[in-house]
Amino acid sequence: MRKQVAVILTLLLFLSLPLTARSVFNLSLGFGATYCPPEKEDFSSGMGDSRNWILSGELNGRLFFLQAQATVMLTKSEEDTQALKAIALVGLNLPVVGSWMVMELSGGVGVTYVPQNPGVVKPYYALYGGKKAAVEEIPFLDAVLQSPIHLQMGIGTDFGPLGLRARYVVESNQTIESVMAKGRWWEMFVPNSGCFSLAVLLKMS
Repeated sequence: MRKQVAVILTLLLFLSLPLTARSVFNLSLGFGATYCPPEKEDFSSGMGDSRNWILSGELNGRLFFLQAQATVMLTKSEEDTQALKAIALVGLNLPVVGSWMVMELSGGVGVTYVPQNPGVVKPYYALYGGKKAAVEEIPFLDAVLQSPIHLQMGIGTDFGPLGLRARYVVESNQTIESVMAKGRWWEMFVPNSGCFSLAVLLKMS
């Protein structure tokens, strides 16, 4: 079975080469903004309010059609203090029309870290379901396993050293730990919330 998967992946790599003039490897640094609508409101109703937009930065790497992405967002905690959300994603970056239009499909985990500040006695991780775990009481890997799964779909274009991306990021109502415990992996596709993001990428290689 493993040999068959390896052969299929190898064939896909070679078949993808003539479909695009893109380089084999690319590393990009990006920045952008993410819109997360207020709860119990229409998706577009709060777009005009700057408080619903979150600034973000990302590091994006691509090898052939495989993509890895790390995004960091400045957000708010339940105490209305500054928090940091890091999302790690892996998936596909597929050329639709050469490098003029690309499609992204990826999944991963988002971990929210709340530092110590007025209103927060100890730094903690904001886990799924409103749970909180003090940083000193839980290993980082356990925080990852208990944080929400994220799925991302996007389209974009590349021209020269710049790239533009429009994405929809879904926060699942499942974690890696819950999926492993139940064995029902398809439940990760049940959304808990969704955000729209825009990003500009600068190619570094």
